Amino acid sequence: MPTVTIRPNSTVAVGNFSNSTGGAIFHNFINDSNDATSTVNLSVNQEFTVDLDNVSLSGATFNSFTVTVRAKSSGKGTAEWNSRLLDTVGASTLSSTNLSTSSASFSDFTAGSGSFSAGFSETAVNGLQIRIATINNTQCVFAEVSVEIDYTPGGYGQNVNTVAAANIGKVNTVAAADIGKVNSVD
Repeated sequence: MPTVTIRPNSTVAVGNFSNSTGGAIFHNFINDSNDATSTVNLSVNQEFTVDLDNVSLSGATFNSFTVTVRAKSSGKGTAEWNSRLLDTVGASTLSSTNLSTSSASFSDFTAGSGSFSAGFSETAVNGLQIRIATINNTQCVFAEVSVEIDYTPGGYGQNVNTVAAANIGKVNTVAAADIGKVNSVD
């Protein structure tokens, strides 16, 4: 099944964090796949919330998600944090995971995974947020936050005459969702 990776595209709220190169746009330090741009909480028990990229996957079925946080210790002992994937449309928490590291090198951490409920919509995916809170009086350096979404494209389920299935919405004016066979082939 295909996947799409979404990353922070705007900052909702941010506590006392310092960005590595002094830039003012917080989410740009955790969405660029670059360890040289990062952010660290200057005082303990701080949190940030970011909105994620929108997708254009009309008619898709959203199956599952995996949240990844790239982080390291600030050099002051073990870093601990809680990562939450929030569904703002359904007003719920899809995952909440506590993580920790004592490494001074960046590593990727699976910070939550699961299945979407039946009927989870493109609008709901476009309303996803990530909230990360440092916990237990620790500091942490964050370089990347992302969510990989596994989905099934909308449209007819098979390619037809070299046209990709995801691009087929109707065949002879019949909606793809209502087509069981094409030329007697399932």
